[in-house]
Amino acid sequence: MKTPVNRGTLRQHLTYSWWKYALLIVLGALLVNLYYTVTSYHPPAEKKINLYIYGYGDEQKLNTYLEHVWQSDFPEMEDVSCLFLGLDETYGPMQLTTYVAAGEGDVFMLPRDEFVSLASSGAWVPLEEDEELMSLFESAGASLQSGWRRESGEGVSRLFGIPLSALPGLSEYVYVENGFLCVLVTGGNVETVQRFLHVFCRDMLQAE
Repeated sequence: MKTPVNRGTLRQHLTYSWWKYALLIVLGALLVNLYYTVTSYHPPAEKKINLYIYGYGDEQKLNTYLEHVWQSDFPEMEDVSCLFLGLDETYGPMQLTTYVAAGEGDVFMLPRDEFVSLASSGAWVPLEEDEELMSLFESAGASLQSGWRRESGEGVSRLFGIPLSALPGLSEYVYVENGFLCVLVTGGNVETVQRFLHVFCRDMLQAE
């Protein structure tokens, strides 16, 4: 004989089985989020410039600046934005390594130890042959000495990073202790990103 459905039996059922419904709701929400994440449009590498920061700062304020640069200098791009990575001692380095290995992100700001480690593995674009970029710093009298590293296997020193100390205007947006600004070799949009670097460094050479 079937148990009659009434207020008492329903209350008893929910007392012992409420967690099943809660689990269904959570799983449903996760599935909906996953669906929209997978199916949502993502700009191709050549249509975006992403700045990844392994440090502290005002993400909203920096994105406001980047939106201005996007509209005025890179209207052909579909996305110009920044992302602050997690600073957890375990998760942070893992996240940074994963992004670099996957070729995700174009410009990175990161502390010296991470900069040196990834420079030795050939992760960064050498910058010293970019005459326009070099003339910016020469005109400002800014030293880039600490950004030079010996290229792995070649015995030749290359400029793999711009010391953040050479960019006084950056302190308004970001703090990375003993940090460096680098361009990822495998970012997929190196030519446009280096043009972006000219604009970014030009602006950040000016202290507010």
